[in-house]
Amino acid sequence: MKFKINGILTLFLALVVQIGFAQTKIVTGNVTDQEGLPLPGVNILVKGEGTGTQSDFDGNYSIRATPEQTLVFRYIGFATEEVIVGNKDRINVSLELKSGELDEVVITGYSNVDKEKYTGSISSVTSEEIESVPFASFDQILQGQAAGLQVTSGSGQPGAPSRVRIRGNGSINGSNEPLYILDGIQITAGDFANLNPNDFDDVSVLKDAAATAPYGSRGANGVIVITSKKGTFNTKTNVTLRSQYGVTEVGDARFEMMNSRELLEFQRTINRNRGAGLSDEEITELSQVDTDWSEVFFRTGVTQSQELSMSGGSEKTRFFNSIQYFDQEGISPNSNLQRFSLRMNLEHRPNDKTKVGINTTTSYSKSNRIGSEAAVALYNPFAAAYLGSPYNRPYDDDGNFLTGGGRTGANTLENLLVNIRERNDFKFVGSAFVEREIVKNLTAKINLGADFRQRNTITSRDPNTRIGSTTQPGEQGLYSEGNNYFANITATTSLNYTNTWGKHTLSAGAYSEYLKTHFRSSGFTGFGINPLLVGYPAGISPGTVGNELIPTVSGSVVERGLFSYFGLADYDFDSKYGFSGSIRRDASSKFAEANRWGTFFSVAARWNISNEDFMDDIDFIDNLKLRASYGTAGNQDAIPDYAYATRYGQVTYDGTSGLAPGGLGNPDLTWEQSNQFNIGLDFSLLENRISGNLEYYNNLTTDLFITRTLSATSGSNSIQSNDGEMVNKGIDLQLSGVLVRTEDLLITLNGNLNFNKNEITDLGQVNEFESGTSIIRVGLPLGTHYVVGWSGVNPANGEPLYTDAQGNVTNQFLPNEARADFGSFNPEYVGGFGGNIKYKNWTLNTLFTYQAEYFRFNNQSFFQENPNFANFNLSNKMLTMWQQPGDITEIQNFRYNREFSSKDIEDASFIRWRNVTLAYNFSQESLENIGISNLRVYGQAQNLYTWTKFTGFDPEDDNNIAQFEYPTPRVFTFGVDLTF
Repeated sequence: MKFKINGILTLFLALVVQIGFAQTKIVTGNVTDQEGLPLPGVNILVKGEGTGTQSDFDGNYSIRATPEQTLVFRYIGFATEEVIVGNKDRINVSLELKSGELDEVVITGYSNVDKEKYTGSISSVTSEEIESVPFASFDQILQGQAAGLQVTSGSGQPGAPSRVRIRGNGSINGSNEPLYILDGIQITAGDFANLNPNDFDDVSVLKDAAATAPYGSRGANGVIVITSKKGTFNTKTNVTLRSQYGVTEVGDARFEMMNSRELLEFQRTINRNRGAGLSDEEITELSQVDTDWSEVFFRTGVTQSQELSMSGGSEKTRFFNSIQYFDQEGISPNSNLQRFSLRMNLEHRPNDKTKVGINTTTSYSKSNRIGSEAAVALYNPFAAAYLGSPYNRPYDDDGNFLTGGGRTGANTLENLLVNIRERNDFKFVGSAFVEREIVKNLTAKINLGADFRQRNTITSRDPNTRIGSTTQPGEQGLYSEGNNYFANITATTSLNYTNTWGKHTLSAGAYSEYLKTHFRSSGFTGFGINPLLVGYPAGISPGTVGNELIPTVSGSVVERGLFSYFGLADYDFDSKYGFSGSIRRDASSKFAEANRWGTFFSVAARWNISNEDFMDDIDFIDNLKLRASYGTAGNQDAIPDYAYATRYGQVTYDGTSGLAPGGLGNPDLTWEQSNQFNIGLDFSLLENRISGNLEYYNNLTTDLFITRTLSATSGSNSIQSNDGEMVNKGIDLQLSGVLVRTEDLLITLNGNLNFNKNEITDLGQVNEFESGTSIIRVGLPLGTHYVVGWSGVNPANGEPLYTDAQGNVTNQFLPNEARADFGSFNPEYVGGFGGNIKYKNWTLNTLFTYQAEYFRFNNQSFFQENPNFANFNLSNKMLTMWQQPGDITEIQNFRYNREFSSKDIEDASFIRWRNVTLAYNFSQESLENIGISNLRVYGQAQNLYTWTKFTGFDPEDDNNIAQFEYPTPRVFTFGVDLTF
């Protein structure tokens, strides 16, 4: 798809050029440390904007600003400094090491608080970190950035969402996804591929009850608060152009498959499939074709991002606008994402007491997706890339697909290249607010917003393709189309009071909030496609009783609401002691009227030890703060709407349509509740060369959502209920340090660790129940694998050996003797570490992420090492199969069935080299004569290498069973950022 960008840009520019600006001037200066040494690479920003400049290796800088503006000086390991420009043309700044990160402002979504005075647990990601990595989906940028935050790539497909967890899983059947807030508006998890992450200025990860309790029933799984960029009053327009180009490619496989000769000889050995009964000469002849299907199904994709942003403001108005075109090709043909997005943020202050503003983003995206991903299916291209028989070709001599029975590779390739799997999204997120100071210290605010998405999906199968010719009914292809819209409306009103007298500061707020969700979907599937009208609904044949081509039609309508009122309070004495609290009442339409309301609260306290008089003589401690919190939060997500009531569905019996119960309701269903305790220590030492925080948490979830099995006499198979408890205990550790600091060189290191111990402590009326390949059992962590133990191959006869429930070795596969001794697919250790090197105008930074004590079911190896699937290609490990007494091997003789066992559970712990960037920032002296304030060029690589014992595609995935998912690609990017 091609966009008429020139016309859109013209319109976009016309929206902002009418704003008048104050007189600007060039401000120069020098930035040093307390010893007078120059600091290279200091970020100098005009307050409120995402643009600015950096000091060169001599500490010099030059920036355009107006007298009314404030310059912000930020540097790793140093206190942030703010200076009003005034009538000064030269501003020299000496940055101090003492206060460090505790001078930052914490953005909670409902208020902004000095980090030094904040009692909650929070981690922040800045706009510089967000912009440095060109991901299609914002949630992927958060990987490895904060302690306690686990971000797992669910798929390498362009724009695919990640699985995000904060301090583990707090629910069995309920949602474990955090709440996302953008400019005060709740937005949908999983929709980040429709948003431009470069529009975001700050991301705050709220982790404990003190931080999340204001969100009540929505905050049980943590909260991620996103603030978009804003302009600056009294400044000229700053224009930034960002251009990025790159390529994507598949990573290295951790297994090897047979070639044609090996597979045919193996088939001859077991007397099955194509190789059965072949002579050496026939095998030699057939082996002339040796197709590497991975080269057929994988490609080098091209990625590009073109972006223009503008920000600035007059005396009473400020703005930030951006426009972006993003295009990413996947590593498989017909897999891509195209996105066009527009952001417009505007704030106006008609007088000293009033603020009004709007923040909007609009996008259109089109993606072609792999439809049968995450399954060992006949039409999964990532399975076919390795399971396709190498002695088959994809095309005949005339270029036609060589499809047919047993030709997995060509059948899948034809489906991938010919048939349609398309998704089109229109996305709008917007908010508008009015804020008014009623009397001194008392402010009222109204914020209204909406998260809206319209989605259209199309699936088409050409009747002339192999899959189309086997589609039932009719064996003449199909055309399927679905449409849905989702709208989440938020309205928040508040009164906030703040006052300082003497050494006392009190802040308090009263809020009410209303959320309404609308969802409507409709779809149809038609058959008997006219070959001349493939891909269009007009190609569907009319359905009759005679031809059985009856189209199917589906649809749904859902509405739900949440009403809340709550209060927040925070008290500070002399910047030494602080106390905060909150209480919130929520009413949800998901519960019966008797259980509709839930009450959630938090209390917290802090002690800024370093501000005490007795600390004045302890020079090596710069900052030391102890904080603790306790509170509750609720969870209502992921249970069905109207689960409290018996539902009915349409049925047909003996030609007559009617209604029948579709699910038994539970009027006693109530909130799942998380009870959270947190204690933390924030510190910076040795003139802030070492800084970080250490936290311990204990989160107990009660009234767990459980699907309880019912007896056959009840008339229903199951019912939703509140049964049981589960606890997550753990430690968060975040560290950063300055390793080397000289006039020309700065080296910093950083890292974070989360250790989380999960345990199910109660399941109500039962002690355990199975869930897929895992078991939910009291005393075990969630996600515990539950399979029969593997004990190797008997060297005497090649039979597989297993262990029973007591650990005894047996040659019998006994499914009832499964054990829970093989780990969990939820990792105990998650984190990231990296470093930054700045040498004069050069910058090198890198990031590694890791997970440990993490086990996955490798379904890929089960298929690749199974002689029952010798009609497909197999792993070359099968060449070591037991064949005669005395053979020592892990591959049993083909005469014995290959069963699922602990052999297929692998340690999926990994360390991944996530990102490395090398950048050069041109000095101010080289740019000042050409009207450019900042120029940065950089090269970048993502997902360079992964250290792991796991033998599947990718150890990092949100599915506990590895099934040839879309692998995470390597990405190489070159970019230019230009500001003038």
